[in-house]
Amino acid sequence: MSVKEYGIYIAYPPMVDLKKEGLGRYLAMFLKGAGEREDLSFTIVCPSWSREALAELFESERISADLFTICTPQGEPYALKFFERLHRRKKNRRGRWLLNFVQKARALSLGFWGNIASQAVQVHSLSALLIFLASTGLKGLIAIILGLFIVPVVTVAAVVTYFLKKISRSKIYHRIISVLVPTSANGLAMHLFDEMHRAELDRMQNIIGQLSDVRAWYCPVAFWPSFHDIDKPRLICIPDVWPTDFPVGFSSHGDRLKLIVERVNESIYRADHLVTYSNEIKWSTLVDHYGINPNKVSVIHHAPNRMDGFNSTRPPNPGLSLKYCQNLLLSAIRRSVNQKYTGSFQNSKVDYIFYASQFRPNKNVLTLLRAYVHLLREKHISHKLFLTGNGEAADVKEFVTRHRLQNDVLFLHGLSTSELAACYQLADLAVNPSFAEGGCPFTFTEALSVGTPVVMARIPVTEEVLTDPDLQQVTLFDPYSWQDCANRIEWGLQHREELLEVQNKAFEQLSRRTWTDVVNEHVAILDRISQP
Repeated sequence: MSVKEYGIYIAYPPMVDLKKEGLGRYLAMFLKGAGEREDLSFTIVCPSWSREALAELFESERISADLFTICTPQGEPYALKFFERLHRRKKNRRGRWLLNFVQKARALSLGFWGNIASQAVQVHSLSALLIFLASTGLKGLIAIILGLFIVPVVTVAAVVTYFLKKISRSKIYHRIISVLVPTSANGLAMHLFDEMHRAELDRMQNIIGQLSDVRAWYCPVAFWPSFHDIDKPRLICIPDVWPTDFPVGFSSHGDRLKLIVERVNESIYRADHLVTYSNEIKWSTLVDHYGINPNKVSVIHHAPNRMDGFNSTRPPNPGLSLKYCQNLLLSAIRRSVNQKYTGSFQNSKVDYIFYASQFRPNKNVLTLLRAYVHLLREKHISHKLFLTGNGEAADVKEFVTRHRLQNDVLFLHGLSTSELAACYQLADLAVNPSFAEGGCPFTFTEALSVGTPVVMARIPVTEEVLTDPDLQQVTLFDPYSWQDCANRIEWGLQHREELLEVQNKAFEQLSRRTWTDVVNEHVAILDRISQP
């Protein structure tokens, strides 16, 4: 039996955790579906720094390494290895005089550093390092001399601080380093990361050029116009284009977001063949907004994203599985942001509402928080609200602090897939208030796969999949009204079994579609566009 080989193009920049990206779970489910076909082989080409992230993702999702091949450039850039050892620290007023001194020293060396850094970030092997040192010449020597001057200052400062106060040493040290080597929030650092990324994309293209057996290529997101440099048939997925739908909400991201939008636009306009998750995105976004020929755009809906395989013991034992989930939940809670409250949390039977999502403007988190405050203070529900997004997000943190919700709204970050499944299963109700998504949110099938009912925002991509009027009436709410959100949550908590009964019928119907079906529909397009 002949095997058809196709490629998957992944090009995230450094230090991206794929387990936190929507692409991560989608890619995992896609490869699981591909595993059911013996006549398919997928090769993933990605940057050197993404190999470990992919391995961690697939281990978390229990994906066999036999289902795919990963190809990356050899050798991770030395500069990235250095950056990865640096961690952001909260601002600390102590040591201000030392930081001011280091800032002045940094200003003297910054000009030299800026000239050679663009070359330095491309060093990924010993031979490349030798070439780099030779090519930088005098400038490199001066930069090294300046570095030799600054490093002792930093070292002495660290030693002195160690003896003065051990606890604060790490914070001061890393703050000094963050001045010497700008973090991702700094324009210079972003420029260096972009240079590093561009160099890595070139190395990836060299690998792709050697994969002659790959018939066509698939890119699951629109962030990387470099995908179109591949000289083979190409299919690109456009999940959504959220910055254009919510420009005000994303405006705080500044020039960086502008660059992302420009890249997405370029990816869309250069594409010969596109696929998306919903008719809404095809027609409202790609055809109406971008003017893309509808014949170039295919729609492939998701299959259910099930969690029930991650929260049970082997062999299955209902009693042990419940205890297992409770232990996973407690582990997640105790890692929450509010350690004073959650560090010794013991209540494994806590009542809570659950929303699993990153925090972005289109995720509508503040509407959910407003609804929750009303339910907590006016309706006197006993439930907590568990969220998986970043509790340090400025608007969210300000709201939680202003309404004194620190012990009621818990941020469960860094969840493994098993912990996520446990959080879904033990919740009384799952909720998704998102204004906009590329397809029907995974929340519906993730929650119902472990027996938890859901309430969700009434948005076109959801109505496209959940078509039954009775189902919509008990499930959906107006995402622009916190009152309607609160009413639907309250009703769901009070009529949990009734809601679950209605939704299980829809879930059973949706479950007839598998991820192998999703893969088959993608492969049909790849087959078509790769025909001579």
